[in-house]
Amino acid sequence: MIIETQHSSDTRRKRLLLAYPNMRWHKDDSVTLWNLDPTTLCLLAAVVKDLVEVKVLDAQFHNMDQEAFKAEIAAFAPDYVGLSLLTSEYEQALYRAARLVKEVDHAITVIAGGVHVTTMPEHVLECCPSIDYCVVGEGEHVLRELLLHLQGRGPLPEKGLAFGHDKLVVQQQAMVDDLSVLPWPDYELVDYAAYIEKPQRSFTSNMPPAYPYVRMVTTRGCPFGCTFCQVETIAGRRVRTRDPVDVVDQLFFLKERYGIGSIVFDEDNILLGENDYARRLFQEMIDRKLELKWIASAFALFLITDELLELMKESGCVGINVAIESGNERVLKEIVNKPIKNLAAIPEIIAKVQAKGIYCIANFIIGFPGETWDEIRETVAFAERCGADYVKIYAAVPLYKTKLYYLAKEQGLLVCNEAIPKVDWRYGQITSKEWTTKDVSILRAYEWDRINFAPHKIERLLEITGATEDELKTVRKNTRDNLVW
Repeated sequence: MIIETQHSSDTRRKRLLLAYPNMRWHKDDSVTLWNLDPTTLCLLAAVVKDLVEVKVLDAQFHNMDQEAFKAEIAAFAPDYVGLSLLTSEYEQALYRAARLVKEVDHAITVIAGGVHVTTMPEHVLECCPSIDYCVVGEGEHVLRELLLHLQGRGPLPEKGLAFGHDKLVVQQQAMVDDLSVLPWPDYELVDYAAYIEKPQRSFTSNMPPAYPYVRMVTTRGCPFGCTFCQVETIAGRRVRTRDPVDVVDQLFFLKERYGIGSIVFDEDNILLGENDYARRLFQEMIDRKLELKWIASAFALFLITDELLELMKESGCVGINVAIESGNERVLKEIVNKPIKNLAAIPEIIAKVQAKGIYCIANFIIGFPGETWDEIRETVAFAERCGADYVKIYAAVPLYKTKLYYLAKEQGLLVCNEAIPKVDWRYGQITSKEWTTKDVSILRAYEWDRINFAPHKIERLLEITGATEDELKTVRKNTRDNLVW
């Protein structure tokens, strides 16, 4: 059914709708589903709001059905719709949203972006003829240049786009070299207060330490190039940073406008920012008496010094999530490419962090190509004795365009569709002569349960996650119940 839109004359100001699809249109999975941070769309809006009238529509947060989504589009009558999707696990929701837009008005230009689109633009265009342009890479400058082009006010961007269903064109990936030129997100375009009063999902180890809270990304990129990680593909190996003064200015604004009490830093690798970025940021927070608690969802534990740890504590840090990945030196060096030089020192560093009143969550991955069963068991044993307050164990997932994907494919170890690996950290997708995907999936789930939910750990876990004992029991049961392959 075609819904009539209220387009006025061609002289009216052009309109852009920026939207998150509702991922429940594909599946409703309590373990992998979460609400996305609206600041990504609000930042894109701030970059282009002088060119077009902008509206932000978050179908995920508001749990909109497809008819309601179409009705919102018809009412706004946009000339362009920008759709963003984080993970390939929910790619069908992106394609559904694009088709819904075209059902409202086939003349609307549909622009797709996000991690899934950046890593496989050819696949996206093949799967969904309703998408006119894919933004490949970081989209702030690309979107602005594309809108100018579509309005006849500038050339087609030379990089950052993929387009053409009959004759495919995939340009060089776009990066924003200088993050300091980007504006603050336009928070007024959403009910921001509604987002920051509750976590992104019902149970998360990255629970904000106080509400309201803000999620912040102040750096982009990571130089390590771990085999399993897509960050190198998405954001490059150079760690680009914002001005620490501007970051703290923004945090003061959010504190005064929305009363935020804590920060979740969603960085790829904040400790490797240029010109000693992390130290300067923490010192700026201290000197200006920001007085906000904060946690970091990704932190390079092995780069923490005594001086840095003191600054972290004084600036408000109460928790860090660290990536250790393996408890075996050979696997770290030869397979994961993780630059941890002294694995034996990790428990001591964790103890130092905890002595400052900062909790530590540790991440591990099992089921790498070439990893033996004994090495997998060694990682599980190390996860238990490293001393972390909470341990997360994932099955190795061969994300598209990662070194892990190519390694597993070359060795013929993929059990999934080689072109489009399944994205789900719960289930093994790489096989071995020594173990199966089923072995890895079961071991991951039950060892996670055994290590984390010992009686003496429950009280601390409740404090970190903000969950109730009943909620923890539900999460544990769901994890067991979801053991399928």
